[in-house]
Amino acid sequence: MAQNDVRERISATEAAEELETTHLRVLMLIKEGALDGIQQGEEWFITRNSLDCFRTHGSNAQTQIKCRTACGGNCGNH
Repeated sequence: MAQNDVRERISATEAAEELETTHLRVLMLIKEGALDGIQQGEEWFITRNSLDCFRTHGSNAQTQIKCRTACGGNCGNH
């Protein structure tokens, strides 16, 4: 996770609420690479950019990775 992403992160619980899914599903999405997460203590956090890319591109991790690295979330699709 890039340094500037630290300010733009939300907890896995908050991400689950936004995605209308479970906390466990968010953790699985992190493990699958569909969401960019970092663990601090016992809590997981997801970058806002990663969540936005997931919403736009669904669970296609390869498309999300390209989006997050190429446009940084600034492609106008988020």
